[in-house]
Amino acid sequence: MEAQSPRITSALLTKYRGQIVRCVGRVLQTSNIVATLEACDQGQVTVHLGPDTTTLTLLKYVEVVGRVSDDLTIKEHMTYQLSDNFDLNLYKSVIEKAQKYPDIFS
Repeated sequence: MEAQSPRITSALLTKYRGQIVRCVGRVLQTSNIVATLEACDQGQVTVHLGPDTTTLTLLKYVEVVGRVSDDLTIKEHMTYQLSDNFDLNLYKSVIEKAQKYPDIFS
């Protein structure tokens, strides 16, 4: 069975330090090695991109799977493209419910 990776907001980075997480956000800036996302709680998350990741410049919303570093950045393992009309507010509500009722969402 595959290990679970919790979905998080930028505010939850400290709770999951050292763990693999999923973070959805709007791509604000990107280079060949780093991307900045605006997470669903409007906080910014820095993602250190893997060597096989192509630049995210053309993407609007992404889900990044990666490990939270001690400096509260994410070291990317995988990135998924999401729809250009992804609803970050709805996603934030789901994360809040998942944090409040973990037994239902695990």
